[in-house]
Amino acid sequence: MPPPQSRQTMTHHSPSTAPHTPPLPVPDTAPHTVADGGSDTVPTINPLTDDDFAQLEAMLDGMRQRRAATPTWEFCEGFMAALICCRRAIEPAEYWPVLLPLPNPWHNALQEQRFEDLWTRRWYAVRHALDTPVTSLDDAGAYQPALDHVTDPVVHPGAHPSVAADAPAVPGSHPQALQAPSFGQRWAQGFMAVVQAWPDEWKGPRNTSAQAWRASALGWVEALTQADTALPTQAAFADSEGPPTVSSTRMKAFADAIWAVYNMRDMWRTLGPRVTTAHKLATPGRNDPCSCGSGKKYKKCCGGVADGAV
Repeated sequence: MPPPQSRQTMTHHSPSTAPHTPPLPVPDTAPHTVADGGSDTVPTINPLTDDDFAQLEAMLDGMRQRRAATPTWEFCEGFMAALICCRRAIEPAEYWPVLLPLPNPWHNALQEQRFEDLWTRRWYAVRHALDTPVTSLDDAGAYQPALDHVTDPVVHPGAHPSVAADAPAVPGSHPQALQAPSFGQRWAQGFMAVVQAWPDEWKGPRNTSAQAWRASALGWVEALTQADTALPTQAAFADSEGPPTVSSTRMKAFADAIWAVYNMRDMWRTLGPRVTTAHKLATPGRNDPCSCGSGKKYKKCCGGVADGAV
């Protein structure tokens, strides 16, 4: 694979070439339902350019002036991936306040429309990538998360609020200085934010084996929310200069997490939305009060209707 140069082509070196594990186990007759609420008709894919990503980050930077905890795009990218993989189609009106909790995050209606247009284009591209069969993450159509190109060795509070609050301090630095986020860390934090916000939508299926598989898949992503503590051996980005910044262990873990996302998307698309179990109330005795609350005896009310007397 040629070294990536920009967000839209791929922002990291992915070592994984093994195909992902098929989802386990699901009925062959299960309905094919698209989890994000769209139809199986794929819209025209118009990938975002570097300038488009820069616009998104600039808008988020503007929001960060009013709310320090505004996430970076990498966090948003993980958040989006989880929404696409979620079993239930979560509507924008429901997820925007969770991702961007400002009362009115936009400067004006034009900025809001531009952000949503770029978000939608990226959504379609990510969904299309996750629904396209691939045998390697090096494939041209594979899902390629757009990650922040972090070069600063230290991140101070307020600069990048999506960094975990318990990130380890840099030895010899200011007591409040934090380690720069590890490769893929913000992406994983964004993904897990959706899992935490809508936990019922991530409960495992009733099949015991599928439950264990689903927990394992989430575990791969959750592991990336922690810092990379192994010895750096390579550069994360093709255009990086200077010493290595990411460990080979981290790169493998990142690839495993991406395959886990593919598998979660496959499983929920196959299983379809959760089905609510309906519980039938016990039928009252003929001389008991009717369950409809009329105050009449059951035989003189709904029971009479059921028997054809009324």
